[in-house]
Amino acid sequence: MVIDADCHISAKPSGFEIGIEELLKRMDGVGVDKAICWPMLSYTREVAADNKAIHRGQQAHSDRIISFGGINPRLGLESAKTELERCMTEYGVRGVKLNGARDGFYIDDPQLSLPLIERIAAAKLVLALHCGANDYERTHPFRIAKISDLFPELKILVIHMGGAGMPSLHDAVIEYASRYPNWYLVDSEADYRKILQALRTLGPERICYGSDTPFNPMRYEWGIRQVVYQDLSLSEKVRVFGGNVAGILGI
Repeated sequence: MVIDADCHISAKPSGFEIGIEELLKRMDGVGVDKAICWPMLSYTREVAADNKAIHRGQQAHSDRIISFGGINPRLGLESAKTELERCMTEYGVRGVKLNGARDGFYIDDPQLSLPLIERIAAAKLVLALHCGANDYERTHPFRIAKISDLFPELKILVIHMGGAGMPSLHDAVIEYASRYPNWYLVDSEADYRKILQALRTLGPERICYGSDTPFNPMRYEWGIRQVVYQDLSLSEKVRVFGGNVAGILGI
């Protein structure tokens, strides 16, 4: 089972933004079975509309779409809490993503972020966090480490494994991940040399394939990863290309 661990869905696709049906076409084009989907937001901050679109896509294609909620506390903490509850109780999401770089908040902010993460942890959902130098301070891996110290049982997908923006935060992510076994690194936007370093340091059981569709073309990312992971054994490739995500989510 092949799972893409980083896909973005827009409720109102235009330009390069995509909806569920277009995503499914791209998945079929490369042989991806399932995809984790979270809001594109189109930088309009209409998070609720994107969450609903993903939910409807999951209802229509429950065998293909894995829904994650997207929450933006900068829209107001109470509004974010309400949307989080909707995602959990009405939409049945498998996890929740916070993007401090796009939305402009520190991912470990005690007023804006931690109240949401506390609820996510209590619900035993998976937390996904954007991590990259495009917002060095707000998304630095030391902040993810602080979250793990507070919620040691919480499973965290580290999206881009520090590779969004330059210079990258790959080395810091890999070093911290060696200390925190509940971190799983999603390779979207990551430098292939650092992916190989993460494989050597952490093992294939901690790395997950993700394309960052539509920011990156799924077909291109899929092809590149075939080369990056060519020396892995079949069982190791099964882990990286979906097995790890399936295990984390219990699917």
